[in-house]
Amino acid sequence: ASAATVTSIRMERVGEEQGWTGEVARCGLSYSHPVEGAPASLIVKFSPRDPDPVFGLREVRFYQEIAAGRDLPVPLYYYGQIDPRNGANVLLLEDLSRFRTVNFVDGCTPAEAEAAVAGLASIHAAWWGDDSLESKDWLFTIADTDFADWWGQYPRSIKTILPEIEVSRGLMEFGDRFVAEMPLMLDRIEGAPFTFIHRDAHIDNILFGSDPADRPAVLVDWQTAGRGRGVSDVAYLLISSLRPPDRRRSERRLVATYHRHLIELGVAGYTLDECWTDYLIGAASKLFITVTATVLLDNTSPHRRAWRRSDLERLTAFIEDHDPIS
Repeated sequence: ASAATVTSIRMERVGEEQGWTGEVARCGLSYSHPVEGAPASLIVKFSPRDPDPVFGLREVRFYQEIAAGRDLPVPLYYYGQIDPRNGANVLLLEDLSRFRTVNFVDGCTPAEAEAAVAGLASIHAAWWGDDSLESKDWLFTIADTDFADWWGQYPRSIKTILPEIEVSRGLMEFGDRFVAEMPLMLDRIEGAPFTFIHRDAHIDNILFGSDPADRPAVLVDWQTAGRGRGVSDVAYLLISSLRPPDRRRSERRLVATYHRHLIELGVAGYTLDECWTDYLIGAASKLFITVTATVLLDNTSPHRRAWRRSDLERLTAFIEDHDPIS
């Protein structure tokens, strides 16, 4: 059959607020004639009005270099382009509007977390110990950021956003230790055994299949993707997205499930005890994104304030439960 021509486009915005992602729209397509397999709609991601060239490049490169040719739980990629002069970028991705979302403030269930953990394990196993990751200079690393400065601003930012909340002593001590021993901390969350990591794997960045034929969980938004210890993604997910009572009841089982998936997918030489220790230290990766998003993003809307409150309360509970510094 001859190639069809797109004859009309209908666009509707998805979501109400910008973060690092920029603008997201659903694009309905009409064709000059039917073509089997042609998508009826796409998701279009545009860069923010003042784009960061590295953020846009990173997500485009993810689909072109990391997901390409691999059966990973991510949206199907159609097209991506970035303007090297100003960082403006665009992505055309599979429309997964049939998939189910979970509200971050409400939190997910342990069963939903388990589906996400299995998806993370499949990505981590596919790139486990792959030396080619070391040559990908577009990957995100905390070492290239101004985290020490952002940490210094964090208590004041929390006081502005959530004046009713006092940052806990345990969290402050953890952040101070992170800054004081940055090389050691980064080696523990970004060093070997490394793999490709999402780094922002909270429930807002995960879609759940609503049909038996769908993948159980799909991960989206790869702007902060990097190289590091895979279980730091699991720590990020469970800390941020489970209510503390659910996390306490299920985290041992979920970390063991993650480790079992790794072994079944061919990862060797990584024990469950090592995985659990790395899980606890993975709280540092969660702290990094929490601080960065609190200091750098606009958190003034009621929705963002509620988001930040839930995020901080869950991270604080984890630190109190486990004392990662020890």
